[in-house]
Amino acid sequence: MIRTIPSTLALAALLATALSAQVVPTGSPAADILLSQAIAEHRVFLTCSALDPETHARILAGWRADIASATAILAAHNMPGETVAAFTTAADPQVLMPGDDTPWAEVQALCATRPDWRQAYDSRDRVILDLKLAGVLK
Repeated sequence: MIRTIPSTLALAALLATALSAQVVPTGSPAADILLSQAIAEHRVFLTCSALDPETHARILAGWRADIASATAILAAHNMPGETVAAFTTAADPQVLMPGDDTPWAEVQALCATRPDWRQAYDSRDRVILDLKLAGVLK
């Protein structure tokens, strides 16, 4: 019998992959939560849009712009270089996407964690670091 639902352990591993690169704490719990949430959301957005090249390119471009803005905001708030580098490493789109050997069922399970991902992205029901990060670092 073929299993179509990944084990809980396999799904947990898939979800945790993006967070395995630790973001060095900023000194602001609110900023740390915001950065982690944005990374987790974009793991879903980037992965689930991969079969639609136009949507994926739009999400990828938006995420890269958000990473650049967040990096500038962190630097402007005198965050240590290792904090900024850890964030950019954890936020790297290549890190967020599942590997080529990831079973399709695991990708589907990840997308099922947020079935409204496209609507959430388009309606801006997500963390937009460019708009929120500076406010929590004050």
